[in-house]
Order: sequence, then C-alpha cells, then structure tokens
Amino acid sequence: SSAQPAAGPGPSSQRLRLGGLQGNANASCEQRRFCRWLGETRCQTITAVDLGTSPDTPGSPVPSLMESKVHNDGDVRMDAQVIFEACWRRFEERFRLKSVHVPREVVWLNGAPGAGKGANTQHILKTRGLDHGVNLSSLLQTNEGTRTLMERGELIPCSMVGDVVLEALLVQSCQTPECGVLVDGFPRTAMQVDFLKLLYDKLDELHGIFANTSHRNQFPRPLFKVVMLYVDEETSITRQLERAKLASVHNKRVLDAGAGQLWEQRATDLSIEKAKKRYAIFRQHHSAVLRLKQFFPFHLIDAMGTMAETQEAITTELRYQSSLDLSYETYAAIRHLPLARDVSTHARQQLVMRLDNHSEKYPDLFQKVIDLITSEIMPLVHECGLAGRAEFATEHRMFLEHPRAAQMLIDVLTDRGYNVSHSTEVTHVPMQIDLQTGIIRNRKEYKHRFHISWDTKGVREMAKAMELAARISEAGNSMTARISQTY
Repeated sequence: SSAQPAAGPGPSSQRLRLGGLQGNANASCEQRRFCRWLGETRCQTITAVDLGTSPDTPGSPVPSLMESKVHNDGDVRMDAQVIFEACWRRFEERFRLKSVHVPREVVWLNGAPGAGKGANTQHILKTRGLDHGVNLSSLLQTNEGTRTLMERGELIPCSMVGDVVLEALLVQSCQTPECGVLVDGFPRTAMQVDFLKLLYDKLDELHGIFANTSHRNQFPRPLFKVVMLYVDEETSITRQLERAKLASVHNKRVLDAGAGQLWEQRATDLSIEKAKKRYAIFRQHHSAVLRLKQFFPFHLIDAMGTMAETQEAITTELRYQSSLDLSYETYAAIRHLPLARDVSTHARQQLVMRLDNHSEKYPDLFQKVIDLITSEIMPLVHECGLAGRAEFATEHRMFLEHPRAAQMLIDVLTDRGYNVSHSTEVTHVPMQIDLQTGIIRNRKEYKHRFHISWDTKGVREMAKAMELAARISEAGNSMTARISQTY
C-alpha cells in the first residue's frame, strides 16, 4: 500500500489505497481483518482512511483502523478504551459490512427508578420521529449469555453489555438511512459513559471513511442525544410500590379471566428497602451520567408531575433545534440566515418605517398607488369577500417605470390587514424575423400579479349567526301566523 496526501480538511489527513491488502504479506493483521469485515475481496470500495502520519517518511507504520480519535482524550479512561476496542473487534469479526446500518439519530434514555422511562418511550419516539425502541434490560434478559449470569445472581461484565448494545444498535435496529433509535437504560455507569463517547467517535470516523463510497448510506453522521428523567427519592419509591400494586391487581384479573397478558412484577417493587436501594444506585452513578453534557445535547427533564406534564416537558425539550441537530459544518453555513420568528418580531416596525418613507420621499407615486388600490383592487376584494383571497393582475406601466411601486402596494395592503405576495411574468412577443439569419427580435411585456388573502373566520361566523337569526325569526313568524289562523 502507498500513502498519498488527501484533500481532507487538515494537514494530517492522508489517503490510503487498500486494494490488495488481504493478499499483501506486509499488511497488518488488523488491516486484513478489516478487509474481511468489509466483505470485499480487495477492499476496493474504500479509498480513503485518516492516517495521521506523514506520507513523506518511508516505512512509516500504518496505524490500526481500531485506533480511535479519542485515544488521546484525557476524559476517557484507559480501561474503557480497552473494553470498547475488544467489543468492537468482536463485532467486526462477527458481522460483515452489509449487515451494519448506523442509525441517523440515537436518543439515550436514562432516569431514576419510577421516573416513567417505559411509559414515555412511545411519546419520545413520536416526538423525535424515531423508528425503533431498544430496552437494554429486556435485551440482557433474552440474551443467552447474560441471562445465565443474571439467573445466577452474578454481575454482567461491561464487555458483554457492550456486545449487546453494539449488535442491537448497529445490526438489529435500522434498515433505512433516516432511521432513528431510542435506547432505554444505557449508559448507567462511568464505564458505560466512556463506552458511549468512544462509540460516537468510532461511528463518526466510519462516516468519514465511507462518505464517498457506495456504503455511505449505511454510515450517516451520528447524532446522539441524552434524555434524563428525574424524580426525587420519595416520588421514586412511591411510584415503584404503586407499580407493584397495579401489576398485582392486573395479573389477578388476567388469571381469573383466563385471558390477557401478565404484567412484569419486579422484585424491587415489592419492598421499600429494595426500592430505596435502586434509587441509591441511581444516585451513585448520576454524576457520571451527567458527564455526557460535555459531549452531547443533554436534556434533564423534571418527571415529578403528571404524565401529561412530563410529556409536555419532553415535547418542549426535544423540539427540533438546528444548532443541536445539524452537523457543525451545516449549521455554520446557514446560521447567518434569520429565524422566521425574529423576522416577524420586527416586521411591524419596519413596515411603519417603509410606509412613512414612501409618503415623505415619493408622495406623488404613493398617491398613485393608493388610487389604484381604491379604484381597481378594493372592488375585486369586495367581490371575493367570503372567499378570503383574490388575484389582481395588471400591466400598468407604473410598475415598469417605478419598481418601488409594487412594494408600496404590498405595504399599504399589509398595513390594512391583508396578506400579499407578488410575482412578475415576462412574455417575449415576436416583433421581427430576419429570414436570412433566423434571428427573432422580441418585445418584452410585463404582467404583475398580486395574490391577496385575508382572514374570513369572523366574517363566516357572523354570516352563520345572521342566517341562524333569520331562520329563528322566520320560524317565529310562521308560528304566529298559525296561531292567528287558529283563532
């Protein structure tokens, strides 16, 4: 293989041709293993890898593709790096490229016991437009290896948890580029927090590697969000015990009726001491999870209120925000454009300034525009009063000779409460044809179209009220007439 300078963003980015690595005796085991993971005979689909070495140094060592950008990050502990790399190595060896699909967005849901993570999962999925929910506890209970340890009452090693998370997130969850996933119950410890940071950096690295290949849709730029639902200890314990009572009543009804599905009854929900212990464990690792605020958008949501209040807070927190959802490069390119709400905030003051400017600096033209509105536009508006919209098309030379006349007309009608949009149509009318050269001389004709709309809600309600009053009056007159005939 040979290294060549890349057209990447930084001076340390180089381009590495990987064709023929599998058959190359000089290639490292790491590189050949990565090629096998791609499922390509000669790895020809990958044309660029960020090396971080000088191409001018003969025999420079080629760094392992397992090496992550965060290896020099002091915020990530060495033992977490070792665990993550071991998990990723096993993942690469087990799954090939065609089986992997990185979600476009991942919401990591965490919170205190009884905070309502499961109850609010569907609402979060709907709010963010996510496709799939992953519950880590359920995965650990269904996984053969972890289930055996849980049945023995033994702790599950972090490496096994990492294996389960990688498979559930990158293989089982998504099949489309726009897919999004919610993961409930991860991370919970300082080790898992570091694992999550390393995972993000690895996925971001793969996005750069595959950006210009046929596999780019499988590796979008990752977007991680963290949601923490918080309740105090008293509320947590109360809800855990209440959950046990509800499950007991429900299960009794199911057993009596012989139909329905039993609810899970957690052992920790049946004892105050166990419920307290669960909350104490949450508090013990709470500060570690809060470290995620340094790396990802972090939403700490008060879940002490009712379900409706909590869901309203979730909706507010997780609304679309371009500064958080877009990549840095994309947001930097568009951030100079004003937000719609900011434009509306000062629109009224700007309208007043423009109208005064029209009247003071161009009084004659301003009066002509007002006369046109009075004589031609207002009769049209009155005819379409209940429709709520009208279109005024004109070829008046005033708009051709004075381009600001169109803005004057829009400003005047806007001040009077109408919504106005304007477009100009140009028609090329043939005037002369040169039979020898075939050149056609055209004359341009301009037509200005003003689309005018207004609110008719109050008008329609008033019309309905008047119609109802008329019917009541007619009914009353009819009744009076029948009574008179009787006598």
